[in-house]
Amino acid sequence: MQITKMNVEREYAVVGSWEDTNVTLAVLEAYIPKYFSNARTVYYSDSEKFNINTVSHDTHLDEDVEAYLRSSFSFEIELYLFIMQRLYKQYIAAYKDEFPAL
Repeated sequence: MQITKMNVEREYAVVGSWEDTNVTLAVLEAYIPKYFSNARTVYYSDSEKFNINTVSHDTHLDEDVEAYLRSSFSFEIELYLFIMQRLYKQYIAAYKDEFPAL
């Protein structure tokens, strides 16, 4: 797992998630502007072209099923959480001047 995390840090400027599209696009704009300048504007300017997926059924899992999946995919979950934490840190670093002082 540590080698995988090091590879993510070393090989990828940004790893995002469509789960949090706004943050992903903002970080891409900040870290790779040559290819992603105005990505959020383009993405949200044509709603017919880019649709938000919705789930029309119940996504609830029984506790035992969720526990089984968490144990079976513990490495994947750890990597996902690492990547999301990294993405949010990149977002804060890029846009820290836009946050109000606490």
